[in-house]
Amino acid sequence: MKNTKVIIVGGGLMGLAAAEQLLRRGIKPLVLEKGSFAKEASWAGAGYLDLRDASRAGGSFLDLCRYSYGLFPEWTESVKRDSGIDPEYLLCGSLGLVFNPNEEEVVRGIETGTLANGLKSEWLTPQAAFLKESHLSEKIKSAWYLPQTCQVRPPRLAQGLLKVLEKGKAVLREGEEVRGFLKQGSRIIGVETDKGKYEADQVLLAGGAWTGELLNILGISLAMKPIRGQVVLFQAEPGLLRHVLFTSTAYLVPRLDGRIYVGSTLEEAGFDKSVTKEAIDGLTQAAYRALPVLEKAKIEMTWSGLRPKALDDFPYLGKVPAMENLWVAAGHYTHGILLSAATGRLMAQAILGEKPEKDLGPFALDRKPASPAMI
Repeated sequence: MKNTKVIIVGGGLMGLAAAEQLLRRGIKPLVLEKGSFAKEASWAGAGYLDLRDASRAGGSFLDLCRYSYGLFPEWTESVKRDSGIDPEYLLCGSLGLVFNPNEEEVVRGIETGTLANGLKSEWLTPQAAFLKESHLSEKIKSAWYLPQTCQVRPPRLAQGLLKVLEKGKAVLREGEEVRGFLKQGSRIIGVETDKGKYEADQVLLAGGAWTGELLNILGISLAMKPIRGQVVLFQAEPGLLRHVLFTSTAYLVPRLDGRIYVGSTLEEAGFDKSVTKEAIDGLTQAAYRALPVLEKAKIEMTWSGLRPKALDDFPYLGKVPAMENLWVAAGHYTHGILLSAATGRLMAQAILGEKPEKDLGPFALDRKPASPAMI
């Protein structure tokens, strides 16, 4: 299989992760990205690795998330070793902040799912919460502590993957848009871009929110839509915040260099990536509510990304029906960073004819959509 020509369309974390796993199996893939590598949903992602929401969905989705969560320590260490770039994977824990009875009821509902699936957690009094985070708002009534929450820094993970791929002589082409596919019966034998044509034995579409448009070229529809997420980044002192904070209107993720990521909205705005004052003001006020000391911190930047969302909120992972060698890895919605480790590994296995370590059947493109998972 080492002479297999694999083309990956899409240079976000899903495409780069699959390319890296293929490279480690002796394949030097061609990765085509119409924009810049990892600058869409991958760049906008918070990077916290947490099973709270997946526990509410349960079943095969939770199993996939748990599997991916478990891959991160070894995966990020290998990326760090081989690239010289630290993805900043760390176990940080998280605090769900409760300010009123209504918020506590919501958090208690999330707790039910996590406890049912064996995740450890603890309710803290305000005093106990302040011992973990001294700058929390004095208005909190309680806090729900999850010690197993981890995080990774998505831009650094992407940069590390790119360096690994460059060193391994994978072919990386950004600013090159796929315009068509070369088809022979039920096989894709190549792709056509705005700059040329490339032959392929296997093709993986990992174009995030744009994956449906790629399939439209072939007359194939995929039930997926973009969901805009706006973000605020604060510049603060290292150590000001150590845990991920969850509130009813925002989450705060601390970086090792002191920056604090605050996200994120969930908006149906088509492919519009503009940043709105209303959304940024809402996130900023939510950050101040949780961590009042941030009122003295500088807002370094704001931006938005587009999450690819399927009708049932679960990703599409597998072969395109009626096609022999066309694959899709997209639709990860709010779990993209968490699922990147599993997606890269499982798709590489499937593409090369290995038996994937996890059953991809529940995430097939032609599955019957369940009711929205509300995750």
